[in-house]
Amino acid sequence: MKHLVFLMGLCWAGVVQAQEAGVSLTGDLVAGGQVSVTWTGPNGQNDWVGFAEPGAAGSSWVSGAWAYTNMGNPLTLTLPMTAGSYELRYVTGGSEVLAAQAVTLAAPAGLGATGPGGAALQPVGALMGGAVLSVGWSGPNGQGDWIGLAPVGGAASSWVGSAYAYTSAANPVQIGLPLEGGSYELRYVTGGGQILVSIPLSVVPGGLPSVALPAMTAPEGALLSVALGPDAPRAEGDYLYIARPGGAPGDYSGGYVTIPAQGPAQINAPATAGEWELRYVVTRGTDYVPVGSAPLTVTGPDYKSPRNRP
Repeated sequence: MKHLVFLMGLCWAGVVQAQEAGVSLTGDLVAGGQVSVTWTGPNGQNDWVGFAEPGAAGSSWVSGAWAYTNMGNPLTLTLPMTAGSYELRYVTGGSEVLAAQAVTLAAPAGLGATGPGGAALQPVGALMGGAVLSVGWSGPNGQGDWIGLAPVGGAASSWVGSAYAYTSAANPVQIGLPLEGGSYELRYVTGGGQILVSIPLSVVPGGLPSVALPAMTAPEGALLSVALGPDAPRAEGDYLYIARPGGAPGDYSGGYVTIPAQGPAQINAPATAGEWELRYVVTRGTDYVPVGSAPLTVTGPDYKSPRNRP
């Protein structure tokens, strides 16, 4: 069913805006889908159109569900991944909400399938790379039985990366979809290698943000206050890592903290002087992906950064 939402010259919080702004939205209002949004407004520096939690501050938005107005008109927006109530907004670069409209998103329909012996799969969730698919199941739940993604037509012993879970773990199980997207089969496979049920899935590629972090210098163990700009998604599952330069993506040997909903991220510098790296890390499915970094020099009584040595 197609939906159309339109507003013009909305008064926000009872204050009449000097600048008219509005949005019109066309598309199916299903969590994780995409819609086309036509907007009017001042198109100032860093103005954006997107989704936020109802009543949230003008500086708040739903990660991945917004775009700057200078990216085009109309804009193609990805809807929030979770069904429920949201506001579609036009917001200035100064975080002033010029227009807002309530929007309710439905949950995606599950793709059910059954197989021999009453085995069944019922996945629910957005088929987008990096999203987590919740899969209800029935089956023998034998030792080594698993549910997950496999290459189309692949052998029963094949699976895709970490996109699987043993049935003994839970019901439903949670399957992280590959960030790059693609065509797969969602399967129930016994520990003996028998495919009891299979569903074809087409996963659209997921996107990654790009986050700028400041270069910093601090004494051993000092409390750091790391400023975050508007490019930081601040989504659930976002972290600030301290890693060794050149370390693996999952390296947080210098410590880590979750990203706060607002304000700077605070973390103690490592107790060991030397060259380190600040990293902004996002969670995509079961992967932790660095999307921004900056050098961190930790000083001690006798330590000199290589950049400052004669």
